[in-house]
Amino acid sequence: MNSGEHWQVGCDSISPNLKKLFGSGGFEWSFKMRPGDAESFFAPTAATEDLLAERQRRIHNHPDRYVAVSSAGHKLVESVWELALGWGQVVEPVDAVRDLANLSCQWEADLLILDQQTMTFAAGAVCFPSSWSLEKRIGQTIDDVHAVVPGLNPQIGKMITRYLSALRPGKTSRRENWSVTRSPELDYHPALQRQKLDQTVTMDELSLRVEHQLFTGISAGVLMGLRVEAIPIKILAQDRAVWNAVAEKIRTMPDEVADYKAMQSAVSRILEEMDAFSPLDE
Repeated sequence: MNSGEHWQVGCDSISPNLKKLFGSGGFEWSFKMRPGDAESFFAPTAATEDLLAERQRRIHNHPDRYVAVSSAGHKLVESVWELALGWGQVVEPVDAVRDLANLSCQWEADLLILDQQTMTFAAGAVCFPSSWSLEKRIGQTIDDVHAVVPGLNPQIGKMITRYLSALRPGKTSRRENWSVTRSPELDYHPALQRQKLDQTVTMDELSLRVEHQLFTGISAGVLMGLRVEAIPIKILAQDRAVWNAVAEKIRTMPDEVADYKAMQSAVSRILEEMDAFSPLDE
């Protein structure tokens, strides 16, 4: 992970940022934003070569699955090109146009572009989605996208819309989402039909999937960066507070939210596996 915030779990300790993500208390939707650095977030990391190879393969083989631009999105894509070139993170295409596919074959982070005039998603290049389809989101408003997330719009929907509609160029914030998956694979596009969580899942299969989100203002829009990290759940047992906090979030997750996260059929099994690996507090 770049951007000056390291989430990777080490041999002897767990990142303070991971501890903040799993504070005390039960599950709730939250919109906890903190200052971010867009240039650092999108900058190359030690994994650049591998990530770019995976991105290029996906964009070449399934362009309609991983890249989408609406008619209103082309001008916003041009603004993002200017941003990336200004940071020196991409190279001007010589024999190709400044389209989103060419940009995303050079940039390792996923991205979405929001049109602030309509508050709709106007473009995106997402090679490592968390069980959703990019092609279905382009043209939708933020409220439309979040309408399928149980309880999110009533709790924090207005807050999200108000914040993003007011974000101006040069202003940047970031946050995280999380879920549990049955493998450390980064690409969870629905078309791939990854093996689902169920009552047969084992501790060695379980990963905590953390989606790092960054929001930075551009002219007439918002650039949203996405980086995904998969952490073996068993490593979290290094820190008793985090271990128990993760279990509490899973235990208190409403059924409809667990179903949305594709966890419902495995919640009890996940908790059993965690308790067997390292006993949970009563």
